[in-house]
Amino acid sequence: MRSALFLLCLSSGVLVGAEPPRITEIEIRTENVFTPAEAASAFFPYRLANAIHVESRKSLIEKYLLFRVGDPLDRERLAETERNLRATGLFWFALIHVEGSKVIVETADAWTLLLRGGSSNKGGVVTYQAGIEEQNLLGTGRQLNILYDKGSDRISRSIGFGDPAFLWPYTSVGLLYSDLSDGTVYDAHIVRPFYALDTPWEAGFSYHHAFFRQKLYASGEETTSWRERLRVARAEGGLLLSVTGNSAIRLIGSVEWSDAVLSSGQIGPPPPDGQSARRFLFLGFGLQREGRNWIAPRDVDKISRVEDFNLAPAVRAELALSPPLVGSTAAARVIASGSAGTTIPFGFALGSLGVETRYADGPRNTLLTGDLRGVAQSSGFTYVAHLGVIAGWRLDPEKQIPLDGEHGVRGYRLNAVEGHGRVVGNLEVRTVFFYDVLKLVSFGAAAFIEAGVSWGAPDGFWHLADAGIGLRFGLTRAAQTSLLRLDLARAFRPDPLGRTGWLVSFGSSQAF
Repeated sequence: MRSALFLLCLSSGVLVGAEPPRITEIEIRTENVFTPAEAASAFFPYRLANAIHVESRKSLIEKYLLFRVGDPLDRERLAETERNLRATGLFWFALIHVEGSKVIVETADAWTLLLRGGSSNKGGVVTYQAGIEEQNLLGTGRQLNILYDKGSDRISRSIGFGDPAFLWPYTSVGLLYSDLSDGTVYDAHIVRPFYALDTPWEAGFSYHHAFFRQKLYASGEETTSWRERLRVARAEGGLLLSVTGNSAIRLIGSVEWSDAVLSSGQIGPPPPDGQSARRFLFLGFGLQREGRNWIAPRDVDKISRVEDFNLAPAVRAELALSPPLVGSTAAARVIASGSAGTTIPFGFALGSLGVETRYADGPRNTLLTGDLRGVAQSSGFTYVAHLGVIAGWRLDPEKQIPLDGEHGVRGYRLNAVEGHGRVVGNLEVRTVFFYDVLKLVSFGAAAFIEAGVSWGAPDGFWHLADAGIGLRFGLTRAAQTSLLRLDLARAFRPDPLGRTGWLVSFGSSQAF
């Protein structure tokens, strides 16, 4: 009903015409996780949830507004702000509409306090988390998490903090420290992105420091273990060059310093001569084109949620040079990426393509990625088809491209096949049986069939295929983790260890 109201407001003539009226008032209406009527019901958890959750402050929502009193009423400004509010993950509902020259911003908070006790099974390896995470601390939008994470490769004990509007609107800052079972990780960033089509500039800085045990696999088993120390610092800035209709052209500049060192570990041979240390100081520049052609379907990757997809063409290309200074290696790097989409009968299709290569003693660490997804919805069913490719040439020695239960074929165990490239195709049919039961959960199911091809060292050419069924649970009022997935897949073709049969996997998002 609220979506219909929004469309009615936009089509009423208020926002069109040669001389649009100016905004005379902005009213922000916020709701807790459950409405007052729901909280007043006899169902006790609604009242308890609202009592525990601190409602988002109106000052937080004001920071996301791309308009002010006195600005012209602009349909695209309202829609862009609405998308930005949804993208925060803090709200299960966000709508902006007008009454005359008054703009009304409505939001309903999602449940953001998570007592982490979850588990997942990816490719036969059970992982789990324990801890606490608050994604909207005291209603300010700040995030704080303390987590114990038993992953597939290592244990991590971490503490992190984030602020999406640090000092200025849309300027995010993040800090993370992780104590690993085999090392440590430090992450920090401060970024002000191009948050709207006509944003005049962007700037950001990030730093990543990691020291851990890097594992390599062959025929489904660990064969090599190296110690890796990786440090990357990057500063980037951008300027808006022009805005024409629904597209913008931007100039990008960057400075990136990276230092990767590999040393012998507990298993296997030492790193190859000449590739155990790589240090670069890349000075880059490039161009970016971004368009605006958004659609907002429901029940695509999340249940009972509106999701935003941009079908407009977007391209980014960057050339960077590393001079032989301060111990850096002379090299060049090219990075290019693009995406585009289109509507199709009952749905849409969206594809992306990217390429990256580093040139020192010839092209190295060249990586080509492509992804194409089609979505159609009819008679209560959502049909999703996916084709993904990733191919590498002369990759850095610690990099492998897996084909397994976490990378395209759910019926196979982690690291089932390793190579230098893979192509994966997936087809899945999804449906929802019951929506918003007790205002807490929706129930659905899925059936899928998948196939993948892997090639290159160490395992050579392999073809894997599976099919299966699964259950989907949509957490109606939850924030980021709003979908749980449980799948049962049957592997049809053996992996290098001769394994086939059934495998259960579960996680907190769709598989693709």
